[in-house]
Amino acid sequence: MLYVVIGLILAIILVIGYGAWMRKKSYSAIDHAEERRMELINRPVAQELAKIKKLKMAGDTEKNFEKWRSEWDKIVAAELPSIEKDLFKCEELTDKYHFKKAARRIKELHERMDEIGGQIDQIIVELNRVVDSERQNRDDIQTVKENYHTVKKTMLTQRNQFHETLPRLDQEVKAIDDAYKKFGSETENGNYIEARNCLLQVKKDLAIVMKQLSRIPSLYQDAKKSIPELMRELQKGKDEMEEKGYSLKYLQMDIQIEENEKHLQTILDSVARMELDEASEALTNIHEQIDFLFAQMEKEVLSRQELHQIAPEVEGNLERVGNQVKTLTNETETVKNSYHLDVTDLKTQLSIQKAFDKIQKDYSALDEIMKNSSQPFSTITDNLKKIREDMEHIESESKAFEAKIKALRKDELAARDTVQQMKHTLFEVRQLIQQSNLLGVPSAFAEALELAGRTLNEVNEKLDEMPLNMTEVRQTLTTAQNAVGGIHQTAAKLIETAEFAEEMIRYGNRYRTDSQEINKELNEAERLFRDFDYDAAAETAVRAIERKEPKILKRVNLYDEAKSQV
Repeated sequence: MLYVVIGLILAIILVIGYGAWMRKKSYSAIDHAEERRMELINRPVAQELAKIKKLKMAGDTEKNFEKWRSEWDKIVAAELPSIEKDLFKCEELTDKYHFKKAARRIKELHERMDEIGGQIDQIIVELNRVVDSERQNRDDIQTVKENYHTVKKTMLTQRNQFHETLPRLDQEVKAIDDAYKKFGSETENGNYIEARNCLLQVKKDLAIVMKQLSRIPSLYQDAKKSIPELMRELQKGKDEMEEKGYSLKYLQMDIQIEENEKHLQTILDSVARMELDEASEALTNIHEQIDFLFAQMEKEVLSRQELHQIAPEVEGNLERVGNQVKTLTNETETVKNSYHLDVTDLKTQLSIQKAFDKIQKDYSALDEIMKNSSQPFSTITDNLKKIREDMEHIESESKAFEAKIKALRKDELAARDTVQQMKHTLFEVRQLIQQSNLLGVPSAFAEALELAGRTLNEVNEKLDEMPLNMTEVRQTLTTAQNAVGGIHQTAAKLIETAEFAEEMIRYGNRYRTDSQEINKELNEAERLFRDFDYDAAAETAVRAIERKEPKILKRVNLYDEAKSQV
């Protein structure tokens, strides 16, 4: 029973607690809804409506003002007070613990306030549109008036400069007049938004017409005066140059001038139709074409002057290079009798000759053209420059080939001189060996000496051949140099080693009776010496002596140093 009572008490406590929490939540929602209602009441609609009262109360402005004021009065006097009453009912429902009904009612009230807020926003947007239109009209009207008067003044004072465009310009200006008058009428009637649209159209049309008024006179000036004068000047210059012998047919100037004259009429028609961008682009193209033709005429004058400077130079160079090529051909034939020339060298000489023959042919043809003036001087000058460049290339190749030919004789003399030096080296080596009184020389040294002599003979044989093949001479000479190189030093070292071995054997004889081993090694050293193996003989003799005198080599070195200092 006690547990039942306790359970009931806990249930009551929970119910009371839940009820208190829900009441607090519901009152909080009611307070939030009341805050929204007060925010709507405090929206600055009345202040915005006061701005409208300062404007001309007529037409759309007056009609809309009454509409906006009526809507705002209804919101303030009826709809928001009705919401306030409903909020009181929500409080009563909350006090009676009808929380769900209260929540539904509060939700409905928020939806109604959403609608009212949107209605207020729309009123303010429409209000501001009228007010902003009036303000912007006041800001723009002064500039529009100035531009309007400028257009009217220009049309009056410069009327003769607009030629065929006058009817269309008059139509455009009349349309601006009508729109400008309508702006004034709409403003007077309080239709500020429509007045704004009219003013914007006037502003836009004025900008277009002002740009047209600034461009049309210059387009007519260009098409009717400037370009025709340039074409007359071009025609006059062409006639004068042709009388002086210039060939200008390649420019087809008569055809281009005639086409441009026809094109000018098309351009004037475009201007009359107010197609000003197309007309301007077409005039620019004609100017570029005329500039190109003047530039080409100037180029012909400069080319003729340059031609008078280059022609004598090229003619002199042609003679000089021709003599050089002829001399090279003769030298090549002479050299072929004494030296072997490979196929590449012969092809090079033949190529030089053929290239020069072609240059002579080209120059002869060009000289005939120069005499007849049958081509533009610019073309003749360019061709003459090409001939000059080709001659410079041939001259460079000719000099290089000539130097190569001359190098053959120089290389031959150098090879013969080198052979003589190597022969002298071998003679000195043989004398050195003979004067040393050696029993003989090692077989390797004898073979090297024999190889050096044989290779020298081969070089001599190559040098005696006719025609002389310098490539083979260089190859055999290199082989001989490798064979002879260092042989003199090898011979000196060989003699020195033999003398040292002989000295060590004699020195070791004092110890023969002291040791059988020493006696045996010295006998071996003598045998090696007789077999011309002087290195092994010296090593064996030293090894035998070291049995008695371990520092014999150091003593010998010190003795040699002292001897060399003396």
